[in-house]
Amino acid sequence: MTTAVLLLALVHLVEAPAPAPSGPTPEHGPFFAPTAASESQFPSGPPSTAPPRFSVGKGAFCFVEDAQCRSALIASVDVGIGVNAIAGDRGVDLPYAHYNFRGGFSLRPITLVRKRWNPWSVGLIASWSRGTGVVANTGSVVDAADQVVQTTPHTTAYRFGLVNQLWLSQKRNAFHVDLTVGVVRSSVLTYTGWYNGTHLEVAAGWAGWGGFFVSGDFLDGDTRVITGFRAHAIPALPAIGLVLLGLLAGGAMGQ
Repeated sequence: MTTAVLLLALVHLVEAPAPAPSGPTPEHGPFFAPTAASESQFPSGPPSTAPPRFSVGKGAFCFVEDAQCRSALIASVDVGIGVNAIAGDRGVDLPYAHYNFRGGFSLRPITLVRKRWNPWSVGLIASWSRGTGVVANTGSVVDAADQVVQTTPHTTAYRFGLVNQLWLSQKRNAFHVDLTVGVVRSSVLTYTGWYNGTHLEVAAGWAGWGGFFVSGDFLDGDTRVITGFRAHAIPALPAIGLVLLGLLAGGAMGQ
């Protein structure tokens, strides 16, 4: 009987958990760092819990485009340089520069329908630009006796297009690639009236804050290829005001 009691006491002693060590939590590693957090834990909570900046309805609509927005405002100012290529002998190929005001909206159809994030976004945009003028002649050939060389002070264009966006990640202020296809309505050379053509653009953007673009306007006998930078209209407004003030003081706005 005594032997059986001793055996039971020994088994209970072996199976009992070791007492918790007293004192501070044990440390590890060469720099005595605390125990690492689990992969499912974050110091400030999961990244997806924070709504996009400058948004309403937790990303239902954003005033500045972001990777987590279900719909967003497009508002930017572009400046670019390129070339104005004239077909035939009606004009002279010249360097071309313009400033452009661009606005519209974008939305995520698959995200809205399936209630989960998707990298594709689609939108509509419209823009107005004022560019440099052209040099053209009214003769049928360059050597014609009746040739009259004419110049225009500037070139004005309106653009309307469908933009497709592919966002490269879900992070805040993520990068995205845009392809815009649309139409352009613009003056052409020294002709009177307005003419329609095709507008194409490829752009890379950093959320809605800024980006780089290459675009082309293709009209009958008048092709303009432009590359430049764009910024969101809100932070760019002070710079826009200074540029317009300079143009007004120099007399360019009155031409």
